[in-house]
Amino acid sequence: MDRQKKIKGQTYALTLFIVGISIIAYGCPRFSDLLVYDRQNILCGELWRLLTAPFVHFSLSHMFWDILLFGSAGFAIGAAGYRGFWLVCIFAIIIPSLIFLITLPELERYGGLSGLATGGVAYFCLCSALKTRKKRLLWLAILVGMGAKIVAETTLNAPLFVKTSSIPFRVLPSVHIFGYLGALAAIIWNWPNIRLTEAGLKPRPLARREVTFS
Repeated sequence: MDRQKKIKGQTYALTLFIVGISIIAYGCPRFSDLLVYDRQNILCGELWRLLTAPFVHFSLSHMFWDILLFGSAGFAIGAAGYRGFWLVCIFAIIIPSLIFLITLPELERYGGLSGLATGGVAYFCLCSALKTRKKRLLWLAILVGMGAKIVAETTLNAPLFVKTSSIPFRVLPSVHIFGYLGALAAIIWNWPNIRLTEAGLKPRPLARREVTFS
């Protein structure tokens, strides 16, 4: 029970931290300029931007939808006690920035929690679908709907819900895909415990050489 509370507390803390930094960044343009993915500044040595880019948003609508989805997913994962949310976040933060830096030289600026939000929702739905057969079709339907949204935004080359500000920006569907991949990575990492929970058994204690992350 104590371990479950610890997992929940860490998940809530991580969610609140990311949401809080995002709100502060949007309210402080100078702080936002220090965090945003800026290719030229990164190549000049400001490597922290590879990690902080998701905390920057380019319109109020952009931030609202990202925080709504990410925050809801984070608290739902925490309430359910699912381990591994930190892995989803790390994957969705680091991988897109590195890939963009290497493969998209034309991309000058990038920001937003879209990848983390997609990964969080996908991870919750996958864990819930694997944990029990109850409502499994609902969780799978949500995953399919999210995939359809990505396809639609790719086809239209425009966001479906986010309203742009005076600063023009375009959707990067690959960010959402990396979110999905982060969720899958966390599922694979946590698979033994998910299977045991589904079978109604207690998770196995880790071997002596293994380290517990939550």
